[in-house]
Amino acid sequence: MVIACTRDCYDTCIFSESYKPLNIFPINGFTCSRGMADIRRNDKNRITSPMIDGKEVSLEEAVKYVAKKVSEILKRDQVERIVHVDYDGNQGLLTWYYPARLWNLIGATTTDYSICSAEGHAAIAVHYGNSAGATPEEMVKFKGYVIWGSEASISFIHGWRLMKDKPKVVIDVRVSETAKRSEKYIIVRSGSDVFLAIGIIKGLIDSGNYTTSLLDDFESLKAFVDKYDYQKILSLTGVSRSDLDFLTDFYAKVKPLTVIGFALGRTVNGGEAISLISLIPALLGVNRGFFYSNSMGLGIDFSYLRGLHASKPRKVVGMAELGYEIDDYEFMFVWNSNPLHSLPGANRILEAINDGRLFVVVHDPFFSETAKVANVVIPANTFLEKEDVVYSYWHQYLIYNEPIISPRYGITEIKLMQLLAKELGLSGHPLIAEDPWDALNYALRNTGITVDKLKKEKVVKVNLVPPPQKVKVNPLPSGLNEKLNEMTIAFASHPNYTNSQFKEVYGYREPIAYNSELEGYGKIITDSGEIKVKFVRSKDVPKGVIFMYKNFLIGESGKTLVNAIIGKEKGKYGGTPLLNAGVKKVSLIQEESP
Repeated sequence: MVIACTRDCYDTCIFSESYKPLNIFPINGFTCSRGMADIRRNDKNRITSPMIDGKEVSLEEAVKYVAKKVSEILKRDQVERIVHVDYDGNQGLLTWYYPARLWNLIGATTTDYSICSAEGHAAIAVHYGNSAGATPEEMVKFKGYVIWGSEASISFIHGWRLMKDKPKVVIDVRVSETAKRSEKYIIVRSGSDVFLAIGIIKGLIDSGNYTTSLLDDFESLKAFVDKYDYQKILSLTGVSRSDLDFLTDFYAKVKPLTVIGFALGRTVNGGEAISLISLIPALLGVNRGFFYSNSMGLGIDFSYLRGLHASKPRKVVGMAELGYEIDDYEFMFVWNSNPLHSLPGANRILEAINDGRLFVVVHDPFFSETAKVANVVIPANTFLEKEDVVYSYWHQYLIYNEPIISPRYGITEIKLMQLLAKELGLSGHPLIAEDPWDALNYALRNTGITVDKLKKEKVVKVNLVPPPQKVKVNPLPSGLNEKLNEMTIAFASHPNYTNSQFKEVYGYREPIAYNSELEGYGKIITDSGEIKVKFVRSKDVPKGVIFMYKNFLIGESGKTLVNAIIGKEKGKYGGTPLLNAGVKKVSLIQEESP
């Protein structure tokens, strides 16, 4: 028996029945502080019973109540006023994807699933057909690495281990922990990464250190970068000429693997930056000499699991816009997600809940911030308590998870979906009637792996789709924003937290804004709103940048919604919200705490 961690994390560690990390490549027998804490966390902060408006009820009563609310909206033919919000709180194929069938069947509004990595997936796919890059086995063979916009030493620990004892260059907007542990780091102005990529490509071409063998239209790429002179590139990026020359020379001589961080897609010009960065290895004759995320190269039919082959949502709302358009909805069903923590404009969602304008149902194992204010909460099982199949967006293993802890309080996402469907009179529809394991088996058809094989072997390796023989140069970025923010806020992962998870073990932390100048309590103000934070000076944060950890998005009181200052602007490729937002003003205030 084995079980894999289902966190939204590159590494997807695989454990034994006694929850010890397996010594298989690339897991290599170790895990992170979250992986070590999962067993302890399992009994903390649990939702132990269904509740309606804070009162414990039976599961049957809760299901009937939720179905009644849904039916009332369906009778008015206003199904688009129902929105379901789900994301990667658990990377199980049956936990995350399959339950969407019910909501897609009735035509409810869905989000565009853009909050995290969509921008880069789309930006790389225009050149390579999908966003799959180097596998772990390929990664370890490179002679050096460029880590661009990623806190890899914290959020990608097994990938970081594979880079051990080889030269690493970090490009970031601050001196991160990864930067401190690397041979060299280069600080770039937020939103200007695309211009740095232009500078590297231009430098490689001008120095003759390139090949056209993989590119289908080299002349278009050359003409594009020739529009920019070096003086302009240096002015926009804030990078010195010596550092630009160093980067160009490092790429030319070492041909490094480039690790492209998801954070880039959350910045101004982010999709454009990822698009061009992915072309640098191809210019050097290295096919897929980058790593972003490999999930789209596994061949899994995620759309089939969600039932999109048979039923489509009546409306799709961007995760960037949902908080700002919340009055378009009266019913929100949440699972595998914590929208008050993650969505821009979440303060508007909270106001709509408190005012009674939005009815919210949350299915979760734990009392998340959203669950605490929901009208109805229904307990779910943790990943330690149920069957599922887990995939990674780094390594190529599919893992058959079996429960290693007896279920405590909840029901699975599939069981709840089936109960709601029955109450709504939809049990007989093929999308609901299809056995989940049969649906999963079909969704895996392009991987060459069956559910039976998975259940028998527990851990099975999938081959990535092969890279293209020629890389498409066009379309190249257009309409680049050269008027960059004077001040921006940037987020990164904290070692002890996965987004809003693990506060049960490691506690709440007040919102701390690391910066170069201010010390004390104060306000951050943007065009979208303002929040109170504790400013702390740090020599690692340059002027013009405010840095915060992602788990600080909600303060200890649960009332400081940091994402209240994030607007609804989004990327051009995948629609990812620009979480690394421009800051209008900061100020100190005479207060004890936020």
